Amino acid sequence: MRIFRDLWHDEFGVILSAELVILGTVGVVGLTTGLSMVSQSVNGELQDLAFAMRSLDQSYNIPGQQCCVAYTAGSCFTQEPVEESLAILCNIAEKEDQIKKEDASKAERLEKQIQKKEAERRKNKKQEDL
Repeated sequence: MRIFRDLWHDEFGVILSAELVILGTVGVVGLTTGLSMVSQSVNGELQDLAFAMRSLDQSYNIPGQQCCVAYTAGSCFTQEPVEESLAILCNIAEKEDQIKKEDASKAERLEKQIQKKEAERRKNKKQEDL
């Protein structure tokens, strides 16, 4: 009876260990997914902020100053039209999205190649074992 009780307690510890591994795995997957979504959200908000800042007219003109013998040159800046610069920002954002999609497709292709090689290795190993 005592041996049975000892085995029961040992197996109970194994179950707890397995549960911890499962919970840890789920936690890491959830954390990774959450951080990825936070990253995308922050990037989207920063892009919106860039569009908003660009919509402001930042042109200026400061005339030169002259007094007696001293003279200070003026300065000016004329901003390009807002529509043009917003179009440039949109093109940049679209290119980044396209690059992300291309990277994802490359990763999928590489994963498929790895799976094919693994399948070939298993097949060759089975043939060698026979």
